[in-house]
Amino acid sequence: MKKIFRGLLAAILAPALAFLTLPALAQQATTGQYGTSYITASFYGQWVTQVTSSPVAPNNWGLAAGGGTYTLTVANGAWSVTQPGGVPFQAITTSTPILVGSAAAGDQETVTPSSVSGCSLVYTSPTGCTFTATFTYGHGPGTVIRSADNGISEAIYDVGLHGGGMVYWVIDPGQVTLSLASQTTSAGSVNIPTRSIVTSATARVNVTITGCSGGWGLGFTSADEFAATNTTLTAGTTTDSSTIKTPVNTGASAAALPIIYCTTGDATAGAVHPHFEGYKLVAPLS
Repeated sequence: MKKIFRGLLAAILAPALAFLTLPALAQQATTGQYGTSYITASFYGQWVTQVTSSPVAPNNWGLAAGGGTYTLTVANGAWSVTQPGGVPFQAITTSTPILVGSAAAGDQETVTPSSVSGCSLVYTSPTGCTFTATFTYGHGPGTVIRSADNGISEAIYDVGLHGGGMVYWVIDPGQVTLSLASQTTSAGSVNIPTRSIVTSATARVNVTITGCSGGWGLGFTSADEFAATNTTLTAGTTTDSSTIKTPVNTGASAAALPIIYCTTGDATAGAVHPHFEGYKLVAPLS
C-alpha cells in the first residue's frame, strides 16, 4: 500500500516540480555571462561616467566654437554589467558610439572614438581612461558620458573578446513622427547590427496617418522586410492587422537603421511607435 501511495504522490507532484524547475534552468541558460546561449545588450547600456580633464574650459559648454578633434579623460574605462556577480567590461572603445553631453545643456552628441588609451580591463591608467574623437561641441570637465545605443556595441565588443556568440538586442525609439518629404522614416538613431537575425518587428499607429498611399511597412533598407504593407492608417492600428515576416536574417548587410516605409507616396501626417528585437551573431575578435 505504501508503494502504491508513493507512486501516486510522485505522479501528482511530477508536473508541478517540472513547472518549477524548467523556468529556472531556462533562466540560467540565458543570463550567464559567457558560454551560454546569448548575452543581453541592455545589461551593458547602464554605465555612466564624467569627464575629469578636458582642453575645453567649463564655460565653453554647448558652444559650437568649442568643437573639433581633441582628447577627453574620464575617471575609468571599465564598468560592471548588471548581472549576478557584476562582470566587468570595457565600455569605451574605437568601435562603440558614446553619448556625450546633455540635451538640457544643448551640447549632446554621439561620437565614436578614433583612439582610446588606458580604458582596457588589462590595464587601467592611474590617470584615467582617455579617448580622442571629433566633436561638434566643446565638452569641459563634468560632462556626462554614457552608452549611445543601449549597450549594443559594448556587448558586441565584449562577446567578441571572449570567443564570439550571440548578443540579444532591443531597439525601441518610442513614438516616431513620419517624414513628410520622403517615403522612408528612420525609426530612431540606433542601428540594427550587421549579421543580425531580427526576431520581432512590431508597431502601433499612435497618430492617424494621412497620405502614405499604398500603406506602410517595417524594414531596414527601403521596403517592408519585417512586416507586410498595412493599409489601415487610423490611430490604434497595430502590426497585428498585417503579415509579420520575422524572423529575418539581415546577413552581412551593413549596420542600418530600422525604417517605417510608405509604399507608394509620402505621408502628410502621422506617427508610429515601432519596436524591434533580435540577435547579433558576433565573430571572435582574435
